[in-house]
Amino acid sequence: MFTVSENAINAIRQIVARPGVPQGAGLRIATNDGQVSLHVAVAPTSEPGNTVFQAASDAALFIAGDAEECVDDKIIDALIDDNGRVQFVLVSPAPDRRS
Repeated sequence: MFTVSENAINAIRQIVARPGVPQGAGLRIATNDGQVSLHVAVAPTSEPGNTVFQAASDAALFIAGDAEECVDDKIIDALIDDNGRVQFVLVSPAPDRRS
């Protein structure tokens, strides 16, 4: 399973709250055809085979089946630059150092 950072939740909220984005829309994460990179796009609803993750009541992620392995055990985070552009990143959690 993956986790979603507060930065990413806030970024998703801002993106799906934009004018013209339908109520209930979310961000869909899928692989790019034949590549190892991921693609993030606004989607009005989930597609068949997507895992729906409700990060908050107004921040949904739709994870395509082909992307599940890529996000498994990762933290989905967001970096926002000074111009408000968002870049989503996958971060491996720090190892548990408890003994």
